[in-house]
Amino acid sequence: MTLKFLDRKEEVKKIEEKYGSDKAEFVLIYGRRRIGKTELIKKFIEEKRAFYFLCEKNKIEVESERFLERFNRNFDVFIEARNLEDFFETIGTRFKNERLIVAIDEFSYWLEREKDKISSQFQYIVDEILPGTKIFLIVCGSLVSTMESLLAYKNPLYGRATLRLKVLPLSFLDACEFFKKFGIDDLVKVYTSVGGIPAYLKEFNDSFTFEENVNRTFFNKDHVLFDDAERLLKDELREPYVYLSILEQISEGATTLSEISSKSRVDVTNLPKYLKVLENMGLIKKFYPVIREKKSKRGIYKIMDNYFHFWLKFVHRYKEEIELGTMEFSVIAKEFNRYVGVVFEDLAKEFIIKKSFNLPFQFIRIGKWWYKDKEIDLIALNEHTKQIAFFEVKWHEFEREKEAKRIIEQLKEKSAFVNWFNNKRTEYFGIIAKKIGTEVKESLRNEGYLVFDMGQRQGKGV
Repeated sequence: MTLKFLDRKEEVKKIEEKYGSDKAEFVLIYGRRRIGKTELIKKFIEEKRAFYFLCEKNKIEVESERFLERFNRNFDVFIEARNLEDFFETIGTRFKNERLIVAIDEFSYWLEREKDKISSQFQYIVDEILPGTKIFLIVCGSLVSTMESLLAYKNPLYGRATLRLKVLPLSFLDACEFFKKFGIDDLVKVYTSVGGIPAYLKEFNDSFTFEENVNRTFFNKDHVLFDDAERLLKDELREPYVYLSILEQISEGATTLSEISSKSRVDVTNLPKYLKVLENMGLIKKFYPVIREKKSKRGIYKIMDNYFHFWLKFVHRYKEEIELGTMEFSVIAKEFNRYVGVVFEDLAKEFIIKKSFNLPFQFIRIGKWWYKDKEIDLIALNEHTKQIAFFEVKWHEFEREKEAKRIIEQLKEKSAFVNWFNNKRTEYFGIIAKKIGTEVKESLRNEGYLVFDMGQRQGKGV
């Protein structure tokens, strides 16, 4: 399948705005591997005067020579320079009245090798050489923690970037545009297995069923999806197997510091620094109830990267069977359906935020709520108007009104424990499901309930 450049209009717009300044700019672009950073840069520099350079894990002296040789060849010029400072001084003079883009991709490779030297070198370039020129300098990297270190106060490049752009995964609705043949059921399953990572999405072929795609990719020891999660941890982290152990335990249901520490055997005093790194990488996130009780101060951790989540539950666990060639999707079918139900809660939240599902009021906050043994999948609220909507989210098909009503009645009972503008709020109750029968949906809506399902795919919507 051809990988399309998709849903990066906002990112391109931000870079184009800086490009239009007609003065020197320093743009920092970063994000996890395979997220589409290189495609973003190449899309931006199309039909512009630009030099694109992909760093390698060589000595800086070797890389500087390769950098200069590539530039001379690309522009058919002869520039001599002892180092990168000399190079930028020369092109700053030679291209003084011309907009020139210099894009350095995988800049984090250089930082890993000689972080202090490279940071200081580029501080001098940005502070002393670029001003007065029209050079548009882009540095881009996939090692998120390394790139984010450039934003730290003590780093020489702190505050120098005129644009900092973290490239994030595609939303579900935009990821759907990769596929024309999949129905909504398979689209959800694909997204819950690879998330919004463009390079992973292209590995799925909508001429096959979702199950066939899993067998051809994740359950194939020679395929990138089989071991890319482990490879990413090894490439970016010094203690990959400590981080892997932490991720495994969170995936299996350990959500608090004490639980994660106990099951991963990482000392609770050291655990926060590991969790912070995983958060910066976008692999996990710490959540708090959307309405927090005064006594409830502790948050819970959750896997946020769908590819990693699926890989941990269904690939890493069955690594030996996959390598032997005996693994089939049928082995995980039941458990996978439960897994989709959990991830579907995040999709339901996205649909409300993007107004695919419209609420009868403008909400300000949205999220999950829990307190002691009570839990509500999704609450949207507005403190100013004192309006609140409670939802149960089910990856389930409701064909009988009685079943749906039972869910709503249980939801009403739980809502009474939510301590928020008691006796003053306007309440709404509803269900977000995989599918709700037409008659059931109409009947519930006539009673004033908010009822949404995945429906039929229409363009970008659902």
